[in-house]
Amino acid sequence: MHRIDEKDRKILSEEVEQAYGVLLRTNGYVLMQTGENKIRIVTEEAFAVASSLKGVTNVGLYIVKRRKFFPTLTIEGCMFIEKMPGAHVVELSREQAVAWMRGDPVRIGPTNSKTILGVYRGHWLGSALVDVNGIAYPQVPKWRRIPESII
Repeated sequence: MHRIDEKDRKILSEEVEQAYGVLLRTNGYVLMQTGENKIRIVTEEAFAVASSLKGVTNVGLYIVKRRKFFPTLTIEGCMFIEKMPGAHVVELSREQAVAWMRGDPVRIGPTNSKTILGVYRGHWLGSALVDVNGIAYPQVPKWRRIPESII
């Protein structure tokens, strides 16, 4: 794990803004890049303690994964954004939200964006890729998905 400098932090913020139309608000926190291009956020104090200990490989919240063409915001990463006019945010119905959290494709209709953020009753559900037919493919990790047997 290594600390992200201010230049790289600005680049990441621009990538998030371009992909989702939202501002990434991480001032006052340390951003770290860990394996697989995952970005974590942590307080300065926690970073200092983790850096002084041997064998610590991860600390903080996993908020963004950098990909080749776009960043993927996690559910927790959405806590650090500020919605702007024209943001690529889709309000989901209950049925759509359940399908989203199962990792199933969700029909959202036509959109100009290839990436969106899903929200249900004020609860952020993370990001999704959108195809030309208006179908969103949620980026929910397998371990976080709701099993079919629960609902």
